[in-house]
Amino acid sequence: LVGGKSSIDLPELNVHSFDEASQFIENYGYSFDRDEDQQRMHSLIVESLSFIEKFLMPREWRRGLKPPQGIMYCEDPRYLLLWASSNDPEARELKAWSCAILRVIHTIAHIEGVHRLVDIKVAREQIMGRFQSHVFRSDQGELMLGDEDNHVLLHRLEWKEQKNRESIILKLLHKQANVAETIYDFLGVRIITKRLCDVMLAVKFLRQFHMVTFPNCVPSRSRNTLVEVDRFRAQIEALREMLMVGSITTEEFNAMVDRLTGSDNPQQTSNPHSAKSYQSIQLTCRQRIRTYKPQWRWLEKFRTAIDEGDLTREQTVMLQQAINLAQDWNGDNDMYDSNSFFPFEVQVMDQGAYDRIVRGEASHHRYKRSQIRAARRRVLHGVLRLKV
Repeated sequence: LVGGKSSIDLPELNVHSFDEASQFIENYGYSFDRDEDQQRMHSLIVESLSFIEKFLMPREWRRGLKPPQGIMYCEDPRYLLLWASSNDPEARELKAWSCAILRVIHTIAHIEGVHRLVDIKVAREQIMGRFQSHVFRSDQGELMLGDEDNHVLLHRLEWKEQKNRESIILKLLHKQANVAETIYDFLGVRIITKRLCDVMLAVKFLRQFHMVTFPNCVPSRSRNTLVEVDRFRAQIEALREMLMVGSITTEEFNAMVDRLTGSDNPQQTSNPHSAKSYQSIQLTCRQRIRTYKPQWRWLEKFRTAIDEGDLTREQTVMLQQAINLAQDWNGDNDMYDSNSFFPFEVQVMDQGAYDRIVRGEASHHRYKRSQIRAARRRVLHGVLRLKV
């Protein structure tokens, strides 16, 4: 409790009777008196076995390195707690596998309630809406960020859709804290500028056009592995002075700006699975999401039906009248539950850094393999030692 150690790094448990196991699970949050909880506990065991087979040891599993039959057909997690606490030398295999499965079960269980207060689909629409209102095509078809008067040319813009369940489990299994609240990138956007010199301008526009709100950013998670800001600013100022005194022409100024490079020694990422060549400016932000209270969700469906425009005129009028009546009766504020902030991630980089991610050692495939190796060691170290 006071040593800062994650529960899934414990080598064993200390539960030595069926009553203790029942009490452990009751206090964890599941009740054996509720059929729904019993079904959920069984499904957690099944999903954990499936995750280990599919992601952490697919080759060994195919070759026959599987849990004992007692674990494969276990429906009651109390047995896993007892086996994970056993000091019987003859039960080493049961203990190792029970510990591994409980580590995954614990991780999955903590995902269940994350962001339940916010509909992720609604959060995605509201967060992306801020960005989409400031992304447009020029008359020449070029992708721009900003507005007609102040904008920066983009190479591309990528949306990170909702993280799938397996990716969340994998990420949590190699995180020290190992709780689902530490996942910040359920949603995100990657902004890729044409030129390195435009990266800081893109960051400026994020704040200027309120796509991100500075007080709602998480300062401890701001990362800049792309640009050494003080050096970059000094280079720009020096070129600007040369332009102002006439030492260089506008064309020469633009050419020199295009040739500016990032830092030779950028701030290194704290993520041990990211390659050194993965360079970007990364922000973790939060946005307050305005969602209907559950009893008023039908209003959103009415509005969606009207927006889609597939209704007759009479149907549209009828639905709009229903919306207006509900608002008149209950008041606008009483219909919304807007007390939940939702995190999202913003990455800004230039085309060169993006190309290195896609093609080089910083590729997502390598990153994912590194994650899997770390999770595999953490979850299965007892099982893997049984082979030697």
